[in-house]
Amino acid sequence: MKFIQPSVYALTIVLLLPASLVASESNDNIRVRKEAVQLTRQVESASRKIQDESAYLSAMQRNSQISNRSHQYKLQTIANQVKEQLRPALTRLAEIQPGLPQWNQQAIERMRLSASTIAFHANEAVLNRNAAGSSMPVSFDTEYRRLVENISNHADVLTQVADATVDYGTAQLKGTQAGLPITTHD
Repeated sequence: MKFIQPSVYALTIVLLLPASLVASESNDNIRVRKEAVQLTRQVESASRKIQDESAYLSAMQRNSQISNRSHQYKLQTIANQVKEQLRPALTRLAEIQPGLPQWNQQAIERMRLSASTIAFHANEAVLNRNAAGSSMPVSFDTEYRRLVENISNHADVLTQVADATVDYGTAQLKGTQAGLPITTHD
C-alpha cells in the first residue's frame, strides 16, 4: 500500500503537468490577444480623428477665405496622429503579430498599409501647402484636393478594419472566457 501511494502521486503530477503547461500557453496567448485588441482600439481612435480632420480639410477647401496656414495646421494635426498614435500602436502590433491568429495578422497588414498610405498622402499634402509647394489657392488646387480625399478614404478603410478587428477579437476573447474553444479558430 505504501508503494502504491507514491506511484499514484507521481502519476497525478505527470498527468496534470501537461495541462498546466497548456494552461500557461493559453494564458500567454490570451494576454497577447488582449494586447492586440487594446492596440487596435488605439489605431481605431487615431484613424477616427484623422477622418474628422480630413473631413474638416475637405470642407475648408470650399471656402477660399480660409488661409493656407489653417490648412497647414490641420495637416500637421493629421501628421501628428500618424506619428504619435498610429506608428507606435502598429509597431507593437507588428511585434506581437506572429503570436496572433491568421485573420488578425491579415488585419494588421491591412491596417499598416492604410496607415502608411495616409502618412504618404499627408506628407505630400504638407509639401503641397508649404511655401515651396503649390501657389495655387486651395479651392482651385486639384492635386491638393486629391491628396485630402486619399487621406480621408484610407482613414475610412483603416477605421473600418480596426473596428471589425476589435469587435471580432473581443468576441473571441469572450468566448474563450466562457470556456469555448474559439481561440483555436482562425
